[in-house]
Amino acid sequence: MTPEAKLRGLIRAASDQMRADDNTKGYLSYLEQLTWLLFLKQYEALEEDRAAIAAIDGTDYLQVVTGRYRWSEWARSELTGDALIEFVTQDLLPTLRKLEGSRRAERLATLFQSVTVVMKSGHTLREVINLVDQIDFHALSDAHTMSVVYESLLAQATDAGWSGEFYTPRPIVDAMVDVVQPKLGQTVYDPCAGSCGFLVSVNERLYPQALTTADSELLKSRTYFAQESGALAHFVGTVNLLLHGIDDPQAIRRNTLEEDVRSIDPGDQRDLIFTNPPFGGEENPQVQRNFPARSDSTELLFLQHCMAKLAPGGTCAIVVPDGVLFRTDQAFLSVRRRLLNEFSVEGIIRLPSGVFTNAPGARTNLMFFRRTGAPTKSIRFYLVRPPHGRPGFSKSLPLTRDLLTPAVEWIRDGVETAHGWESTYEEIAAAGYDLNTRPRLQTEAGVQADPLDVVEHLRRQVGVVQETAARWSESLDRLDNFEAGNRVQLKNFIIERGDRAAGDPAERLVGVSNSGGLAEFRGAAASDRSRYRRIEVGDFVYNPMRINVGSLAYCRSATEEGWVSPEYVVFSIAEDAPFSADYLLFFLTSQAGRDEINRHVRGGVRARLYYAGLENVEVPVPTDSTQWDAFLESMAVLREVTRKAAGASSASDLASLLFAGA
Repeated sequence: MTPEAKLRGLIRAASDQMRADDNTKGYLSYLEQLTWLLFLKQYEALEEDRAAIAAIDGTDYLQVVTGRYRWSEWARSELTGDALIEFVTQDLLPTLRKLEGSRRAERLATLFQSVTVVMKSGHTLREVINLVDQIDFHALSDAHTMSVVYESLLAQATDAGWSGEFYTPRPIVDAMVDVVQPKLGQTVYDPCAGSCGFLVSVNERLYPQALTTADSELLKSRTYFAQESGALAHFVGTVNLLLHGIDDPQAIRRNTLEEDVRSIDPGDQRDLIFTNPPFGGEENPQVQRNFPARSDSTELLFLQHCMAKLAPGGTCAIVVPDGVLFRTDQAFLSVRRRLLNEFSVEGIIRLPSGVFTNAPGARTNLMFFRRTGAPTKSIRFYLVRPPHGRPGFSKSLPLTRDLLTPAVEWIRDGVETAHGWESTYEEIAAAGYDLNTRPRLQTEAGVQADPLDVVEHLRRQVGVVQETAARWSESLDRLDNFEAGNRVQLKNFIIERGDRAAGDPAERLVGVSNSGGLAEFRGAAASDRSRYRRIEVGDFVYNPMRINVGSLAYCRSATEEGWVSPEYVVFSIAEDAPFSADYLLFFLTSQAGRDEINRHVRGGVRARLYYAGLENVEVPVPTDSTQWDAFLESMAVLREVTRKAAGASSASDLASLLFAGA
């Protein structure tokens, strides 16, 4: 039996013992207890190794944990039952919390501030200690064996919400680090660090580069930075870093999203960011105010945080769900536009479902971008598929590192592969900054793409519809949340827009349909087009004579920008408006909105609503804006997916492949 297999067996046996205790039957309870016991056992072995190395070098090593508080002293004593519980709670832990005299000692003292003993039986605790004591960390040839085994335990957590917050499969972690290729001297940061698997993986690359004492000190205290909101996750992550020789990890327990990204000091920006933020959650309106693009979707807030924390020239590798790539509501669209225009998005690896065992249905992506201050030129995409004959990935058939090797080589080095393709900035911008691109039907050499890649793309589209419909249905189940309170006049929350052309506009002319929406103007343009109005992303535009029947549109993407009739009204909503753009559009095109508009139109034969009349229109303020926004975002996604499906481009592409040469 290998040392790793033996270690795994002992940890499982200790876990089984802890489940027998009345107070530690739950996974979270016994994992915390087991974590600090394993830590103290391994930390003594770590200190013994350091003392031996110091003796060889002719120097002294000052141990942090000494005397009867060393593992070998108290854990191998005759203490058991109530006496053992009393020693640990009244003597050992209070002493560890007061350690001082060195950076390492103070870090341990901070770590143990939150540690408690919840086990009810001192006899069960004694059995667990005896099992842990059988582990000989000196015999483990791989310095990272403990990390590998520990993370395998985390992956088996039955509470998906907990494990999903900070466990990322090792093959994905290593692949992301392989793409970025960190170098000694760069600062490394994870804003939702969990077990600090990313930082440990980076340390594996950087440790061999540390050839001097100064290099070692740099790694131990000034390279790794982490934030984590969960108490247990923060403890686990700090332990993991300490056990990997990072004596003074800058790991802070806090809710990362409470930091205002518009006021981040340049000194707090980092060269490299690796992270797998929680997604699918929601944040309250107070937290959303810390971001330029407000949203209750945690994945979008974390992406904005990473964009702000990245130092000039730095690189971010982040896991994002499919929705980040294509959702059309204003917050998602504006973040993607800024990402593509101010950063260089280098590559996106599209993962199939099943790679995250705690969320088997989730479809996720690995995104890599650099802070350049210049627009993206092109993006390399890679679609990961399971080996032939396998329907997908699961806990019993996990994703392996070798399946990610072609993706890493394509994104990092440009090594061509059958499942990789490239899209230019112009192509993506023309599609409304939609990053949900599909595999090319043909490569430049004329070789057809694998039909299964196109099938996978269609599956992702179907998954989006299902997910969005579920959110919509969930929202509608709580109709009481869709209330509107006080009414406010628009004059306080809108801004007139639409600069005049002052010449013959070179760009396209745009029209507004009576059913809403923007399209290229097909009629006869005026001979003098110098007074045409400019419409850009984020603008509303309406026909003053037809707004009461629905001739009102909202410009969502660059592909809709252009010039509209000089008679049209163009405006945008202010940043402090108590409603979103989607909400205002929804209200003004509803029957209630049309009735309100009719109260302010002017003119006898042909009634019109000029901008002055629009300012007097009253809009009810949503009582729960979060619920309204979620509902309207779902409508927008469904509308967009339906529009794409109506074009049947993917289906026709698939037919071209399947019937080629028939």
